[in-house]
Amino acid sequence: MKRRSRSTTLLILLGVLLVLIVATTAATLLNPDNQVEEVETVYLLADLDTDAVTGLSWTYDGETVSLSSDGESWANADDDSFPLDESYPESMVAALAEVTVTKTIEDPAELSEYGLEEPTVAVTVTIDGEETELLVGDENTLDGGYYLSNGDGNVYIVDDSLLSTFTYSLYDLVEMETLPDLSDISQVTVDAETQTLDIWYLEESGLAYSDSYTWFLLDGEDYLTLDNDLTEDLLDDLQSLSWSACIDYNADEDELASYGLDDPAVTVTVAYTETVQVDTGETDDDGEAIYETEERDAVFVLEIGDYYEGDYCYARIADSQMVYLIGADVCDALLYTGYDDLRPDDILLMDWDTVTSADITIDDVTYTVERTTQEVEDEDGETSEETVWLLDGEEVDVEGTLDDLNDLTATDSDDSATPERSAIASFTFHRNTDAYQTVTLTFYQYDSSSCLVELDGETRLFCSREDVEDIADELVSILTGETEEEEASESDTDDAETDSAEGE
Repeated sequence: MKRRSRSTTLLILLGVLLVLIVATTAATLLNPDNQVEEVETVYLLADLDTDAVTGLSWTYDGETVSLSSDGESWANADDDSFPLDESYPESMVAALAEVTVTKTIEDPAELSEYGLEEPTVAVTVTIDGEETELLVGDENTLDGGYYLSNGDGNVYIVDDSLLSTFTYSLYDLVEMETLPDLSDISQVTVDAETQTLDIWYLEESGLAYSDSYTWFLLDGEDYLTLDNDLTEDLLDDLQSLSWSACIDYNADEDELASYGLDDPAVTVTVAYTETVQVDTGETDDDGEAIYETEERDAVFVLEIGDYYEGDYCYARIADSQMVYLIGADVCDALLYTGYDDLRPDDILLMDWDTVTSADITIDDVTYTVERTTQEVEDEDGETSEETVWLLDGEEVDVEGTLDDLNDLTATDSDDSATPERSAIASFTFHRNTDAYQTVTLTFYQYDSSSCLVELDGETRLFCSREDVEDIADELVSILTGETEEEEASESDTDDAETDSAEGE
């Protein structure tokens, strides 16, 4: 007898399977009564009247929490002064009515086999004075869900909603104090053990040569410019502040001292503008109150105490008895950020619309260029004004090269640096402003790769010497009308004439 090949046998089996599938599908289509039976959802507490629940108590992770309701609101049954977030008990009662049973085990063996003698969660529900206890035990790893006993002699397998709904400690239910919207800050004062920072937001203040600077540090009677980005990064920590947890809702003096809040390590006072809705006293056509938006000045004070486990710090709103944890990075930023960390590293931020003329000194030669407007006529005879730079009455295209000064970036800084070598280039800008009518910028040789920058007498920053020399060379080329090749040729000619004269 010939043996069928494995491939032949496989084809036959596939053919049989296909016939069975087709036959089954046809039978289902031809007989509409032959449908899959729907499984009815069984709710554990199907008759629960959620409005009649007057008490909830549960034990989880060794802690028992008890809440009570008077029909109007919920409270901590052990302390009605506890600031309870009532959305939690409301969600819990709603969840009780939705617990579904996936399987019922009648006449179960010992409850210990289901983890019900030492349950993960024990919940007591009070309805009209009658208590129902629900015990949640081990997870059913085979079918999913958890074992539950309600005292009727059966063990049920239920979904995980009951367990996830009651795995809270009391402090998880705290209604925390709302932090204000600090998006519109005008002043921040940081009082720390080692320093005080008084930071102001001042637009178009005239306190700096450039209106691009909007953040200032008040130092005595002087306003010192701050780097906008660095300052706003620091303030971002305040603007995005959130409570990580509440750890005490009614701290007394001794408890405040234990958190380091009797004498805070950092006190932050923020002046800001808040937007509120104010009742106008009027009503609309439907009788609803009409509100209008109003902006007003407000102050927020945050106190920060000791560190907690390295990653957090204790904190509170000033004069509040509620104590929270916040991220330690917020405390670090406020505690250890000083003026040197916020000083601007801009070489130049010149608004050219304020400049009327500039004295440019390169290789001991000074060129004075004027910035002015003149009328130009297009092909259609239409006239308009354009801004031009003039040298001895002749137009010179220096705008783009001067703008390169604004693009220079600092490579390093040193408060003790002083000019010790000659200047590569110097610029004196004359302006039409009330303050800082003259701004002087000078680049000194420092080493083979760096220039020391002096801006209005302050020397601290370094920048690329190559970049400065490129700007200086380009300006000389524009202002003299000579290319670098022509300059080099003239220099070679001068050197040759000098050598010839010496030879004679």
